[in-house]
Amino acid sequence: MEITPKDSVNIEAYVNQVQDKDKVDATSEQPEKQQTKADTVVLSDTAKKVQEAQKQLKAIPDVREDKVAQLKEQIENKTYEIDEEKIAGKMLEDALFNDLA
Repeated sequence: MEITPKDSVNIEAYVNQVQDKDKVDATSEQPEKQQTKADTVVLSDTAKKVQEAQKQLKAIPDVREDKVAQLKEQIENKTYEIDEEKIAGKMLEDALFNDLA
């Protein structure tokens, strides 16, 4: 019975892997007789609509300047009115939604 140390390496397994890889590489180097076709992409109508919607969304500005100007004017003229019930309702709605999510 032969006892091998724990740190010994099985070289045969490595040699077999290298030999197998050489065989695969040799077969892949043979010229192909078939012509390869070019890859093509065809977008569905839905994908085209999604792309168009994305373009339109990018065209919309992040800040609605007209709305900001209107609110600034109301605040400066002290005509801006706060709807406390609407604000409270939105706060409760957000709190309940966050608890459910």
